[in-house]
Order: sequence, then structure tokens, then C-alpha cells
Amino acid sequence: MQSLSYNRIQAPKKTVNDYLQQLSNEELFSIYGTSFQYNIQLPDLLKKLRTEIMRRQIVSPFELS
Repeated sequence: MQSLSYNRIQAPKKTVNDYLQQLSNEELFSIYGTSFQYNIQLPDLLKKLRTEIMRRQIVSPFELS
């Protein structure tokens, strides 16, 4: 078996943060709202969604609680 050196491993070009920054405000709220509606248990994703919403200064942090 031949092992690959680290410089040959292809990493994804986009991160989750990059993807969230490309979404519109409506899409962000839709994903954030439906995650609670369907009880999705991904705390890291919810944290990134909240951070992006607050970064855009759409709502105050107290409205997201």
C-alpha cells in the first residue's frame, strides 16, 4: 500500500463559513428556523449561522435566543 504525502491531499476549496456568506438573508433565516423546526442537533452549524446573522447585523443577539 502506497501512502500519500500531505501535500497531495486535496482539501475542499470552500468552507462552511464561505458558503454561509454567499447565502441571502432570507436563506440564512430559513436554514436557522427550520433547524429548530426539525430539531436538528448540529450545535457547531447553529453557532456559525448565529455568528453570520449577527455579523450582518440583521437582528440583535437577544432575538436569536
